[in-house]
Amino acid sequence: MTYTVASNDSLPGIAQRFQIPLDELLAYNGLTPNSRIFPGMVIVIPPRPPISIVPPTRIYMVRRGDTIWSIARMFRVRVRDIMFINGLQFPAVFPGQRLLIPAPITPF
Repeated sequence: MTYTVASNDSLPGIAQRFQIPLDELLAYNGLTPNSRIFPGMVIVIPPRPPISIVPPTRIYMVRRGDTIWSIARMFRVRVRDIMFINGLQFPAVFPGQRLLIPAPITPF
């Protein structure tokens, strides 16, 4: 997505308008905090990750011997959904860790 700068716009204002961190907006456009913008200039707005529409239904505390696969099986949800909702890069969990468990998807 792009945005055309209007008069009286500022980089912090544009970042706030699109709800993105200023440093991300700057980096994505090859700008610095001291960069000048002007009306008519086109700024590229970084894409945002999709927002999950499935709200978590519970919090689970990982116990000794649990794996992300056994937890997914226990709650009948996909491993990737648990990883996504918890921001996990790797499928590793540890005892005492609290995980958000998404609602299972039920067929109509």
